[in-house]
Amino acid sequence: MSVFKMSSLTITVVFFTALLSCTGEKNTKQKAAQPGTPQADTQQSVNAGINFTAPDLQGVSRESSQWIGKQPVVLNFWGTWCPPCRREIPDLVKLYDEYHSRGIEMIGLAVKDEPGDVSAYAMRAGMKWVLLMANDDVIQAYNVVNGVPTTVFLGADGREITRFIGNQTYEAFKPAFEAILQGYRQ
Repeated sequence: MSVFKMSSLTITVVFFTALLSCTGEKNTKQKAAQPGTPQADTQQSVNAGINFTAPDLQGVSRESSQWIGKQPVVLNFWGTWCPPCRREIPDLVKLYDEYHSRGIEMIGLAVKDEPGDVSAYAMRAGMKWVLLMANDDVIQAYNVVNGVPTTVFLGADGREITRFIGNQTYEAFKPAFEAILQGYRQ
């Protein structure tokens, strides 16, 4: 194989790895479950009450059934190494402070990260919610294929209400928090 072909292959692999590992663009489009549409019905049945096991920052396995299916839950797939993830954390902190006392739990699922890095970052950023280390099973179960951050909103019954791909703002997230709190689809 020539040096040129090998360099082109290396560049291509690095490009696609970076593309999949962190969405740098702000994607304000959300994937919302719309009542009465076949796609929404398929999505709801796929993501209805998906439970998983993932380690917390101390390495203890935690069952998502502690939260999912018992109360509204926000799953935020993120990484300390991901600039768009870090940009949305202050808004998520503010929303968590507003909505946790109203019954919404948030679970941060760190992707391709180290527990020590997650713990240190969370302390500095004021992240008081449940923090787990995402494994391949949870990433696949929630179809997190477009990179991080990906934020999935689940109703109290565990069904997916909506999701956001890419970093978002307080204003973009707030209606989704209200939707899962009230139990209706956006």
